[in-house]
Formats: sequence, C-alpha cells, structure tokens
Amino acid sequence: MALASQSGRSTSRRSYMSSRRRSRRSRWILGILLIAIACVVGWWFTSESKTAIDPESSTAGDTEVSAPTENVASSSDSQIYFDDGRRAPNEAAKTTGTAEPDRTERPDPAKPTAAVNSTKGSDDSSKTAEPTRTSRPITSNRNAATALADALRLSTTDPVAARRSLTTAWVAGGLSAADRTDAIRLARTLSELTLLDRPSLPNNPYVREYKVRSGDSLERIAKREDLQIDKMLLARMNNLSNPNAIRIGQTLRLPNGTFDAIIDKSDYSLTLYQKTDADRSIVVVLPVGLGEFDATPTGLFRVRVNSKLVNPHWINPRTREEFKPNDPANPIGEHWIGLEGIENANRDVDGYGIHGTIDPASIGNQMSMGCVRMLSDDVQLVYEVLTHQGSTIEIRD
Repeated sequence: MALASQSGRSTSRRSYMSSRRRSRRSRWILGILLIAIACVVGWWFTSESKTAIDPESSTAGDTEVSAPTENVASSSDSQIYFDDGRRAPNEAAKTTGTAEPDRTERPDPAKPTAAVNSTKGSDDSSKTAEPTRTSRPITSNRNAATALADALRLSTTDPVAARRSLTTAWVAGGLSAADRTDAIRLARTLSELTLLDRPSLPNNPYVREYKVRSGDSLERIAKREDLQIDKMLLARMNNLSNPNAIRIGQTLRLPNGTFDAIIDKSDYSLTLYQKTDADRSIVVVLPVGLGEFDATPTGLFRVRVNSKLVNPHWINPRTREEFKPNDPANPIGEHWIGLEGIENANRDVDGYGIHGTIDPASIGNQMSMGCVRMLSDDVQLVYEVLTHQGSTIEIRD
C-alpha cells in the first residue's frame, strides 16, 4: 500500500511526462506547418518566373497590320469609290495625316527619305513605325559611268544623242549616288530640249510637226493623229497658255510613240520612258511615295479604262470622310490614274492607282494605302502621257 507522499510524487511525475509529450508534439506540428508554408511560397515564386510575358509575342498581334487597298470605280462625275471590304472592321482605325501644302522642297529620288522614327517624343507615341526600306545595292558599273559621261558631253551639241546615251547609262544601273543625281537632272534638261519645249531640232525622232486645219482643236488633233496622250500634253509641248487658242496654219509639235513608266520601290522613283519605233528613251525621273507596310503591289500594270480623273470625289475607306471635287483638303490631290494588273500573278489586284497628294512629306516614304503618290506637278505630267492602250506601268522591288 503506497504512502500518501509517494502517491503524490507519482501523480506529479505522470503529469510532467504528459506535458513533455504534448510539447514535443506541438513542435512537430509547427515544424510541418512551416515547411508547408515554405513549399507554397517557393512554388508561387517559381510559377511567376515561368509565366513571364514575352514582350515580342505579346505585341505581335498589334504590329501585324494588313494595309487596305483603294478600290476605285470611275463615273461621269469624277467620283472615286473605295470598297475596303478586304479589311477587317477593327483594322480600319489608322488615318493618314496631312502636311503643310505650301512645302515646295522636291525630294531627290536618288536619296530616299528615311522612314519616320516613332520614338521622337510623346506626341508621336501613337504613330505606327514605318518599316525601313533599303536602297538597291549600288555596284560599280564602268559602262554606265562612261555612257553618262558621253551624255553630259553631248548635251549641248546633240541633245538627241545625249538622251540615248543617258538612257543607256540609266538602264545599265550601277551609277553612284552622285552620278544618279546628275543623270536625273540631265534627263529633265534633255526632255525639255527634245520633247517638252518649243525649239525644233534637226532629225529629232521624238516629235513631228503638224499644221492646224479648219475646225481643229487639241482634242481632235490628238484623236485624228492617233496620239496616245492627253490633249494637255500638246498644250505643254507648244507653250499654249490657253489650250483652245490655236489658229489655222499654226505649226504644232506632236509627240511620237507612246509612254511607259517604271516605278522602283527600292528608291521611291518613277522613271518615264518614251517608246518610238527607233528606241525607248528616258524622259524624266520623278520621286514618289508608296503604301504603308510595303502594301504597294508589284508587277506589270496598265491604265484602267475610263479611270483617269481630274479633281476626283473621294471617300476615305477608313474614316468614311467625304471629299468633294475641287476640295483643297482632298488627300488624293487633283489627278487620279487607276491601274489594273495584266499578269497572271496580279490580274486580281485592283483598286490601286497613281495620284497626287497634299502631303509633300509623304513623298519618299510609305504612307499611302498602297497607291503611288506624287507631287502635284509631277502627277500632272504622268497623267498627260499615260494612256490605256499605249502605256504599261511596271512596279518592281
């Protein structure tokens, strides 16, 4: 039989041992909880690092924008209608701006203007950066340089021979930047001497003479003589300030042959050629603007029937803003020449054209909806010489 004192110590010992067991169990539970929390935190940080967004992939959907085409249908009241159906509705948000119409500096097609940098400031943050185009590689071509030297030498004594030598140099390619600039300037000078100005040159294959008859008008002369040009070219060639002021017996200069154009996207230029039975010679080289996102199509084209319009009525397919004829704010300018593809690869390509612009800063850049933009005076000359039956327009990279 246990004593009371012994019984009290035994009870106390049992209570102490039970308390030690509870304390050890609590520490184990606390440790397990800490380990579990550490695992959860580690897993969370690991998953965050694995799901970081790739900046290029997140913006790919925004930068891949398809440029619309400008679909045109001519009508008696000089309207241009654009069907932008090939473009998704949510893609028709970007509009083209206009620059000061009084800018007169002519861009040099031998030195293309660089695309606008969209990082210039906060004001430009909403503009989409234009893709940068590089000029066609220029290699040394001794034959081209020699032909250009011959053209420069002959320009004051024999403009006809000089124009032929210049054509040889230009077609051969490989001219340096300085030589290209000289060739462009010389082409304009020679075209004025042999085609566009009044003096008569002996043995000039590019023009012929015509005496005005009773009842003649420039339009009737062009039709009777089967001239593949607009009547206003005759007024230009004969320095007629009033196209209707011709008199019987007056001698007029008429152009021979037809005219073609080659548009080089690599250097933003349009080269105009005169094609006669004897040869195909350069007339002039003019700067152009092209379609944003490289949207201007390539291939061989011709002027669409009844598509040449003066002071056209235009509706912007993106904003639906309407511009009436003779509106000085019309981005199309005063002349429109519709194009249609004539090769298997581009027969379905339509709605594009050559037109003027009220934004001279767009020349030498990709800022149109795919069409070819030109300065006002330049597109007027192109309008006068390109026709449906007689002309081809090649657009090449």
